[in-house]
Amino acid sequence: MLLGLAIGEQAKGQEYPWSLQYITNMQVLNPAFVGMWDKSGLMVSTRTNWVGINGAPLSQYAGYFTPVKDQHSGVGLSIQRLNTGLEKRLSLSGDYSFQVRLDMYNYLRFGLRAGILNYDNNLSNYQLYPDHIPDPEFNPDVRFYNMTTFGAGAVFFNEDYFISISVPQVINNSFKVNRNNFSASIYNPKTAYLSGSYIFSLVNGVHLRPNLLVVGTIGKPIYLDLATIAYLPINLQVGINLRTTGSVCFSAQYTFKNKMRIGYASDYAVISDIRKYQVGTYEFVIGYELDNGRRKYNRPNYF
Repeated sequence: MLLGLAIGEQAKGQEYPWSLQYITNMQVLNPAFVGMWDKSGLMVSTRTNWVGINGAPLSQYAGYFTPVKDQHSGVGLSIQRLNTGLEKRLSLSGDYSFQVRLDMYNYLRFGLRAGILNYDNNLSNYQLYPDHIPDPEFNPDVRFYNMTTFGAGAVFFNEDYFISISVPQVINNSFKVNRNNFSASIYNPKTAYLSGSYIFSLVNGVHLRPNLLVVGTIGKPIYLDLATIAYLPINLQVGINLRTTGSVCFSAQYTFKNKMRIGYASDYAVISDIRKYQVGTYEFVIGYELDNGRRKYNRPNYF
C-alpha cells in the first residue's frame, strides 16, 4: 500500500512533460510552438512507466498541429490519456499560437491552451485487504467528473536558438465526493517550465542541440532536465537526458523519406529507491508531416 501511494505521488509529478521525447515535440510543453514551422503534423505516443510495477502509470497522446496565415499563427488539437491503477484521466485540449516578428531574424510567439479533463476512479474495485473485505469508505465510485484546463506560453526564437516559458495548467482542479474523507487534486497547481536550446553546426552536416529544462512548482523543489540531441545527416537523431530526480533517459528518432518519423526512448532510475522495483520507463512516438504545398523549400525543424 505504501508503494502504491509513492507511485501515485510521483505520477502527479510526471503528468508534464507527457513525452520523454518532448525536446523534439516542444508543443506538448508550450502551446506557443504549435504551427511554428512550415508544415502540419500528426503525432501519437504511448508511454509505459516503471515496467514491473502493477498499476503503474500508462499515458497515451495524440495530436495534430498546423500553421495558418503564413505561419503568423497556428492551431493544434490533442487528446491525452493517463491511467494509474484504476484511476483514469482523459483530456481534450486545443492550442492557438500567434507570432510577432521583432526584426529580420528574431521572433516572439505566444500560445494559449484550453480544454476539458474527465476524471474517473472505480474505488469499489480496489482490493485493500487480503481477505477481500470491502472498505465502506471506498464503496462509492468517483465517476465522470469533468473539469476545465487552461494554459499559456511564450517563446523567443530564431534559426539558431530559443528561450521558452510556459504554464501548461494554471487551474488547480480539485473536488470532493459524497464522503467526508475523500478529495482529489487532479493537477499540480502553478507549474512553470523554462527551457532553452542552441543549435551548433558541426562538421559533415552534423548538428548538436543542448537543451536545459527548468521545472518549478509551488511548494516543491526545482527540477532540472539537461539534455543533448545529435542530428545526423542520415535522418537519425540520438539523445540523452540527465535529470535531477536521479534518472537518465536515452532516445533515438528516425525520419523516413516520406516524412514519417519513429522515435523510441527509455528512462532508467539511477539514484531513487524506486529503481529496486521496476526496470525502466519506455515510450514510442510516431509522427508524420503533411505537405501543405505552400513552399518548395522547408526550413529544418530542430525544435
